[in-house]
Amino acid sequence: MEVVVKEKDVQNEQVAVETLFSYLDKGIDDMEAGRVHTVEEAFQMVEERIKNEL
Repeated sequence: MEVVVKEKDVQNEQVAVETLFSYLDKGIDDMEAGRVHTVEEAFQMVEERIKNEL
C-alpha cells in the first residue's frame, strides 16, 4: 500500500511542477508581448489561481 501512495505523491508533484512551469511560460509570453503587471496585480492573480485550483 505504501508504494501506491508514494507513486501517487510523485505524480502529484509532477503535475504541480508542470503547472508551475506553464504559469512561468505564460508570464514570459505576456512580458514579451508587452503585457506587464504590477507586483500587486501579479500577487492577486496568483492568489486567485491558487483559490481556484484548491
